[in-house]
Parts: sequence; structure tokens; C-alpha cells
Amino acid sequence: MNRIILPFPLIVILILCSICQSGANTSKLPKRETSKGTLFQKLEPADTGINIVLPINKKHPLKRMYVSAFACGGVSSGDVDGDGLVDLFIANGPGKNRLYINRGSLKFDDSTETANLGGGDAWTGGAPLVDIDGDGDLDLYACNYGTPNQLFINNGKGIFEENARQFGLDINGAILMAAFADYDQDGDLDAYLLGHRHYRNGGRPPKPPTVFKNGTYEVLPNYSKYFQVNLNSRAGFKLDAAGARDFLLRNDNGKFVDVTEEVGINSKPWQGNSVTWWDFNSDGLQDIYIANDFEGPDFLYRNNGNGTFTDVTTLQMPHVPWFSMGADAADINNDGHLDLLVVDMAGTTHYKSKTSMGTMGSNQQFMLTANPPQYMRNCMFINAGTANRFLDTAYMSNLASSDWSWSVKLSDFNEDGWTDAFITNGIARNFNDSDNPIDKETLVNKSEWSLYEKLPSRPENNLCFKNNGDLTFKDTSKEWGLDELSMAYGAIRADLDSDGDLDLVVTNLEKPVSVFKNQATGNRLTVRLTSTTANTKAIGARIEIKTSLGIIVRENHPVRGFSSCDDSLIHFGLGKDLNVSEMKIVWPDGSSEIKRDLAANHHYEFTQTQKTESKIAAKKEEKHSLFTKSSHFRDIGQHWEQPFPDFKHQPLLPNKLSQYGPGIARGDIDNDGDDDFYLGGSTGSVGRILLNLGDGRFQERAFREGILEAGSEDLGALFFEANGDDKLDLFIVSGSVEAPPNHQRYKDRLFLGKGNGEFIKANEKSLPKIFDSGSSVSAADFDKDGDLDLFIGGRAVPGAYPLTPNSRLLSNDGSGNFNDVTEKSAISLKSIGMVTSAIWTDIDNDTWPDLIVANEWGPVKLFHNVKGTLKPKSLGTDKLTGWWNGLAAGDIDNDGDLDIIATNFGFNTKYKATIAAPELLFYGDFDSDGDKELLEAGFENGECLPHRGFSCSSGAMPFLKDKLKTFHNFATASLQELYTENKINDSLQLEANTLATGIFINTSSKGNPEFSFKPLPLLAQASPSFGITIADMNFDSNLDIFLAQNFFNPQIETRPMDNALSILLTGDGKGNFEAMSSESSGIVLPGDSKGTSWGDLDSDGHPELVVTTNDGPINSFSYNSKSSEIPLVQIKLKGRKNNPSAVGAIVRIQINQNTQLTRTISAGSGYLSQEPYSMLFPANIRGKKATITWPDGNVTSTSIPTSNNNLVILR
Repeated sequence: MNRIILPFPLIVILILCSICQSGANTSKLPKRETSKGTLFQKLEPADTGINIVLPINKKHPLKRMYVSAFACGGVSSGDVDGDGLVDLFIANGPGKNRLYINRGSLKFDDSTETANLGGGDAWTGGAPLVDIDGDGDLDLYACNYGTPNQLFINNGKGIFEENARQFGLDINGAILMAAFADYDQDGDLDAYLLGHRHYRNGGRPPKPPTVFKNGTYEVLPNYSKYFQVNLNSRAGFKLDAAGARDFLLRNDNGKFVDVTEEVGINSKPWQGNSVTWWDFNSDGLQDIYIANDFEGPDFLYRNNGNGTFTDVTTLQMPHVPWFSMGADAADINNDGHLDLLVVDMAGTTHYKSKTSMGTMGSNQQFMLTANPPQYMRNCMFINAGTANRFLDTAYMSNLASSDWSWSVKLSDFNEDGWTDAFITNGIARNFNDSDNPIDKETLVNKSEWSLYEKLPSRPENNLCFKNNGDLTFKDTSKEWGLDELSMAYGAIRADLDSDGDLDLVVTNLEKPVSVFKNQATGNRLTVRLTSTTANTKAIGARIEIKTSLGIIVRENHPVRGFSSCDDSLIHFGLGKDLNVSEMKIVWPDGSSEIKRDLAANHHYEFTQTQKTESKIAAKKEEKHSLFTKSSHFRDIGQHWEQPFPDFKHQPLLPNKLSQYGPGIARGDIDNDGDDDFYLGGSTGSVGRILLNLGDGRFQERAFREGILEAGSEDLGALFFEANGDDKLDLFIVSGSVEAPPNHQRYKDRLFLGKGNGEFIKANEKSLPKIFDSGSSVSAADFDKDGDLDLFIGGRAVPGAYPLTPNSRLLSNDGSGNFNDVTEKSAISLKSIGMVTSAIWTDIDNDTWPDLIVANEWGPVKLFHNVKGTLKPKSLGTDKLTGWWNGLAAGDIDNDGDLDIIATNFGFNTKYKATIAAPELLFYGDFDSDGDKELLEAGFENGECLPHRGFSCSSGAMPFLKDKLKTFHNFATASLQELYTENKINDSLQLEANTLATGIFINTSSKGNPEFSFKPLPLLAQASPSFGITIADMNFDSNLDIFLAQNFFNPQIETRPMDNALSILLTGDGKGNFEAMSSESSGIVLPGDSKGTSWGDLDSDGHPELVVTTNDGPINSFSYNSKSSEIPLVQIKLKGRKNNPSAVGAIVRIQINQNTQLTRTISAGSGYLSQEPYSMLFPANIRGKKATITWPDGNVTSTSIPTSNNNLVILR
């Protein structure tokens, strides 16, 4: 077969001809010369002609507005005179607005007077350019404070006439910005008007203007637009500033009608800062995100498709920012889904953070009860796809803090194919200085501005972050020439010079508007859309393109960021790609069309054709996830926690120690052939037996009265053979810190099984009298005497964290009587640290089970079993100290030995640990009062600094308040300056230098253990991980990893670490793993997930994943047979009398020359969890030989039958 190879220029010509025939206008973008300077070049006002300065007018009667989002006007861009060039409109706050007409070559003329757009005396915030009347040109809608909004209708030649009343848009209030979309898909644009706040002349009245009426407090009518009653206060109620209400206005044949409450939008007045229309769930309908300031929650409204909206914020978002400012939506990770960045005002340095935190006590109740939770930082919401949930990767992405931010623009500025982030910063005054707090008495008869007016301004550097393509961002502000120091508010991105890249325009207080020319030289593609409906600019349209870097999505929504409006040009950076194989356009009415083979470095103009107006289905292809959520535990009540005041006993404790459960045990306790569970209880509620009914349902069975006390908190739990009667027994570890040290509540418990699902309490003498607060339990025949022995991990010394508790090795005499042999057989185990998890596994193939132990503030440790004596031995990774949580063993690289997976806190928290700059913990008497305190510390620019703020630190150690007096002094002091070098040196010191969840890869030889550490992929680090299941979950013969994630109980300054949804990672059999999206896995767990277990629950031949939740439900996910019909083979081992489940056995099956499957039977693994005493294999093991290394060291072989799906192999 002869192939004709065409030269590339000819390919481009053919592509363009094809596109032209489809009705598109196409033009080649100009070639750009490589610049020797920064990516962006700032242009001087004298060169551009844009010389407006937005001043702080100290004589203006409304100068009190400078404390608000109205302080600095926004900027809008678009072609107002139809010449093909992008013009600019600057809203000047209290001054005269400006229209600048683009004359080409980045030269602009002030045409305000000619165009009739001065705005009069109105104080304008945002003013979007939009085609209101559907005649094809851009009109202007000015949002004003305290006077009616103005609508300027364009006559098509750039001359405007005000006509807001005729359209019903003359709203008089405190509207900061308006955004437009066709939410009801009737072909015209509807409007969302964002209310901010009214500022009363004269401040607060001397007495609260309230009246007690109908059992509650109400604000008097003359004051209701300024103040509101807050009943969520420890004082009963307090008088807060009121926001201004929002409006959703439906366009009914050119008249805008208020349908806010009718369609389900909350009409309560909040202090809005930005409004974002976007289609977050890709259903072709326009949804809304509202970013509100202060204690007003953000709102995510889902468009229901019937003209109504539903608030789904708490269903979709783990939390929102506390002081939400601007927002923008774009596809950050090129997965075809829109993500959302919402900015706050968290400081980028230790000093800024510590001087703006304020006092925790005054905000504590709100912080604990806000719904959704609100955090004082930016949120980078990553769309999980059809799971309709968002992760927050802000810390991991290096986007959590950006100073006092206003506008955010998500665009591919350097045209490498990945979306970058530009953020404007600064504020008229330092309004959140904790040393200058304002209380209600201070504001009596005074405005906030009057208290700050004479203080210095607070300029900040604007920031720009380059997308690295892996969900992380690099600060390139200076490198790209965008780190201007200013009080910057509004910003637009637009191609001002028609060269195909995105330039930036930024409005500043007290200095000229900034214009930045983009000098990128990458491959790019631009698109402009036109509709034949009244929505002529196709606002709300969506474009997806397929590239070598993934599927990239852009939306045509000009109003993004803060009080600003972009041109409607859609820009794609393409990196090295020279063409786009496929482009999908989803029009505002939900119809779609496909364009193919588009050449790079061209501009395309597409008009919605008659064909698309017939509403071509825009539905996505149906996909089957690997798992679906099942209802096996629907009749089982959730785990319940009774809150305990950990921080009352140790005020500077990093995390609560009373909420680490529940543990979960698994085994067939009634001998009916299927697995049952024990779900641990918390203090005040007993644990529960969950009996498997065999049909996919479970039933709770309570212990006999008096057998199981409610006073103890269950941590680890284990079904195992204790006394040799072939009936599973139950061991429960007692933990937490809810009683004094050595209290009876901490006594561990052993229950003997009767073989029918019932248990009796073992003789008191069966266990040594130990009263340690423990964590995990795991069993193995460490001394090879035929029975199962126990390791019990010590978790904490109540009231004395982080002192080392006792851990224990208990030897079984074969009859269920256990003796403490720690000092005899494992002396080093007793004080190995705060143990979180432990597993037994033969890591060097010498047939003796070794013990691997994870602890907090230490390394993962190995205790090598030398013929029944456990000796500490290096894994080769002893320098890696962390906050390890769970452990599991599996042969992830198919080389015949067992590797270790260890969970940690990940990269997506405020903590950043490296070997050079570890996280530190100090425990000592720092205030000389005879009691010991805790200090958390980290590093910034090589200096050791405290993590906790002045409020919490001085609350625990009052001498700090007397010594330092101000937040400024605290923020400028090093740890040694705060507590003295001698006190620091005399304290107990711990460190953590890695927070990565990862794999300890086994490279051991017989008798010589050795490991190397490899972090799991970045998405696995998106939240603290606890439970682990290692199994072949997609049945490709390679082991996969499931991680149970999130941690809801840190101290109040840290806030819950609730960023993830738990995660499945698929293995390639060579030690490499790829994170599976929630959309593909079907696993969505936004709660505080803890324990895990994997296996067939309902005897249907397919496994289920079980995940427990602290203070939440027990969840299960069934293997989705629609994903692929894969028959499975289950293997059980039948061992000797005192170890009938053959705990410690290793099974190896050689599939082919390159693949050997290795599995082990364990009793206790993961995090406070237990996997089944059976193994699931793909059907390709049939006919192969299985080699079993039994717990006593003997090795046998057997052939796997070709037809049997359930195999029992006898010792």
C-alpha cells in the first residue's frame, strides 16, 4: 500500500478549506517575535493614552465607601464601535467613568463625552458590556451605589443613550456587579444583580435599633438596610452590618422581571463580592456561584432546567472561603470539567498571617457551626466530574494564600496548554490589622473609614501563578512582569492588539490603570462565537477541544473575577500542538456541534447554524464507573461521637485525640459462609456486631447486657482465633483521652466467640492488667508455636501528648491466655512512640513474620523477627519522619516480595515538611508554671517560627500577652525570641520531614531488610489519608490501592482537612500508580473516612469496598459488573487448629514469565481495620500453580482448578 505524505503547509490549507466550507470565518494570526524581556510588558499611560487615575477622594460625601468593594471601579472590554478592536470602559467609582476606543497598535482615545458614557454623579462599581437588546452591538450596564443603575444602549456606532427604566433595569440599591446568561434557554439574556452593602452615614446609632417582636429581635425599618440581627451569638444576639439583596431578573421580551424568590434564589441580603455564571455539571444549563464576604455563606445554585435553581453548596463543596472576593472558572487540569478558584485575603507570609488572624475566641462559635464551613483562605475547587463534587487543592496547588485579593483571571497566559492564574491585590487601608480592632462601641456615630482614613494605604504585589500541569502552580509574578505593587481591584484579559494572546488591564487606586502587553509566542487558537438569537454574542456557550495535553474547556462568560467584564473572545493555548483534532461547541440553548481538524495559530468565527437550533442533544456519552454506591448497610446506624473538649486539657494540642475511630473487624463469626463485621463504638455508645444476612443486607446484633461497656472508646478491633476452638473471637483496643491516665476505661477487651454470632467475655486473667490508651491491634504467630499472638499499639498518654505510651507484645498460650512478653521478646517495642498502625508481614522471605509499625512524629519502623525475638532494624528509610496513619502490605511490583504502603497527611494542608525544613513539635514548661505546653513550629526563609497565632498562644501562656502586647510583636519574633533558647533546648523535640503518603518498595534479600520510599501520585496527597486497602480492584492482575481520606478534628486555627473524596489508584504491576478520578471509580466519600475492607459481601462473586466514617455512616461500594464482566476466583486457606485461617501465609501464583501474583493473609491492617481471611484473584489464575508458604514456614503447591470459582486449600 502506497502512502502519500503531504507537506505540512498543504495540510493546513486543506484544513482551512474544510473549515471554510462549514461556514466558519478563518484568519491566520500574526507571527510574533520572541521577546527578551518578561512575558508581560507594562505599557506607560503616555503610550497607550489610558491615563485615568482612580483616586481616594477624601472630600467626597460618600468617602465611607472606601472601606468597601466599591472603593475602586472595575474595567470592561469589548468592541463597542464595531471596528474589530477591543475597547475599554473604566468605572471610576465616585468620579467620571471613561470609555477608551482602541485605535490599533495599543493606542486608545478617550471617547467618553462623544459616547455619552460619563455616568454623571453616580458611584459606579462594575459596568459590564453586553448586548442587552439583541441588535448585535455592545451596550453598557452601570451598577451604582445608592442611585439607580444605568443602562446605556449602543446605537451601533459607539454612541449611547441611557434607557434603564424601559428595560426594568433601573434598580436602586447597592448593586456591585451584574452578570448575564440565558438561564432559561429562551434565546435572550437574563441578569443576576449582585448586592453588596449599604453604608450608613453616621455609623452605628448609640442604641441598637431593634425591637423584640414575635419572640425574636428585629431591626427597626429605618435601619434594616444597614443592620441585621445575628442570633448565632453567645451574647444572645448581636447587631451586624447587613448586606444588600441580590436580584435574579428574567428577560421577558425585553423587560426584566424580578423572579429571585420564585426561582429559588436566596433573597436574604448578603455582602456579595462576585457572581459567576458557569455550567459546573456539564448539563448544558447555566449555574451560578455567588461569592459573599464575611459570615455570609457562598452559594452554588444548580440550574434545574425548569426555570428554577437549587442551592447545592453543601452537597458539592467541602467548604467555602470566609471572605470570598473574586472568582473564575476554567479547566485547570485538562480533564474536560470546569474548576473554580475563589480568592480570599489570607496573607502570603508568616507576618501577614499572624497580624490578621484576630482572636479565635470571638469567632469560635461561627467557625464550628457555619454551614457550609468557611475557611480564611482561597479555595481551588477541582471538579470531580459526574460525581458532582469538588475537591479543594488550594494548599497543594500553592494557591491557598494570595494576600488581600480581588480579581482572579484563569487563562493560559504563556500558551503552553495549561491554565494559569493572575490575581490582583491591595486595599485602601489595612482594615484587618489585629492590633487595630474595631468594636461596635467604636463605630457609634462614626464610619469605619473615619477610623482608618489617616492611616497608610496597603498596596500589595499582584500575583501570577504558572500552571505546572500537575495541579501545582509556580509563582511567576516577577518572572512574568506582573508583580506590580499597587492597590489593584478590577482586571480584564483581552487581546488588545489582535495578535492572538491575552493582554491584561488592571484598575488601581491612586495610580493609573495598568496595561500589560502579553509577549507569548506559543501555539494558540482563538474563537469568537455568534448566535442568531437575541443572545448575539452566544454568552454561556462552551467549547471543548481535544489536545495532546487532554480535553480543555472554555466558557464564553465575560463577567469573571471582580467587578470586571472580559471581551468574549475565547482563547486556547496549545503548547506544542499544531492543530486541534476536534472541537465541540455547546451553544447556550444546549445544542452542540463538532468541528474537526483546526489549524493552530488561527482565529475562527463560528455562527450558530439552523441545524444546531434544532437542539442537537448535548448529552455526554454514558460511562460506567468501576464501582457504584450500594445499600448493604442501609439498616445500620452511623458511628456516633460524643464531643470531648481535648483542647481544654491541652490548649495547644495540634489535633483532637478523641476522634480517631471507628475501628472495624471482619470475619465469619456465625459460620454461615459470609463475612460479618464489628463496628467500634465511641465513649458513650457501644460497638456493634453487624451480621451478614447473606442477601446483601446486614443486621445489628447487640452484645448481651453488661458484656460491652459504653465507657470505653473502641479503636482497633480484630476477629481472630484466640483459644483453638475454630470459632472467631474478638479483641478490642481501648483508646482516646477521655479519662485520666491508667484509667479502667483503657483496659483492652477479649470476647470469645460461640460460633453463632454471639460472644462471651473472656476470663479476666486472659489478659494482663494493662491500662494504656491504645490504637491498633494485629495478630501473627511470631514465635511459631502454632497460635496467634498480638501486638497492641500505644497511641497516647492522656493529657500529656506527645509523651510516648506503652506498646505491648502479647504471647498466646494456645488457650486464649495472653502474657506480656514485650521485655522478653521485643524490649524496644515498649516505647517506640505514638503508634497509629502496625502490620505483621514477612518482608525478607525468611518465613518469620516481621512487625512494621507506623507512628506519629517518627519513621515507619521495622522489628525484624529473628526466630521469635523482635529486633529493631533499619528499613533504609529511617530519616523519613512523618505523621503516619495506616499500613498495609502487598506485592505492588510483582517481584515476589511484599511492599509496604503507608498513609500520611499529604501535601494539601497548611503544613509543609521537608528534610531541610521539617515540621517541629516542642513539649516543655515554657511559661515556668510547672505544667508543660506544646509548641508547633515550622520554617519560613530558614527561620523557625510558631504555627499558632498570638490569640491561642497567649491564651494558653498568658505571659506572652504581658511580654509582647501586640500581634505585630508576636509576628516579628522567632520561636527562640518568644520562649528563650534555653526553654526550647530543654524541651522534648519531635519532627516530621515528610507528609507524603507512599510506598516503601521492598528490595530486601533474605535476612537483610531494605526499602526505598516512593510517594504516591499528587492526587493521593490531596488530604490526610488513613485507611488502606491493597487489592486488584480492576482485575488486571496488578494490585491497586484505595485510600480513605480526610481529617475533621484539628485545632481551630487549622480547620478541618476535608479537601478530598477518598481515592482509588490503579497499579501497573511495576510499582507505578495512576490516580483514578471519582467519575471513573464511582467512589465519592466527602466525610471523615477511616477504616476500609474489601471482599464479597453478598456472595454474588464480585467484591465490595467497605469504608467507615468517624461520626458518620458505614459506606459500601459494589463492583459494577457493567464496567466489565470479569469472573473471579476466591481462595481460602485452611490452617492448623490454633490458626485455622492461616494468618501469615503467603500465596504466590505464576501467571506468566513476567507476572507473579503474591498475596498474604493478615489479621489487622490498614488503619484500625481488618481484611477478610480470603483472597480474590482474576480468572486467569485457573490452571496455574499456587505456591503457599504457610505460617509455620512449610511450603506446598497446588494447581488451581479450571472451573471452580471458590477454592479452599488445606494445610
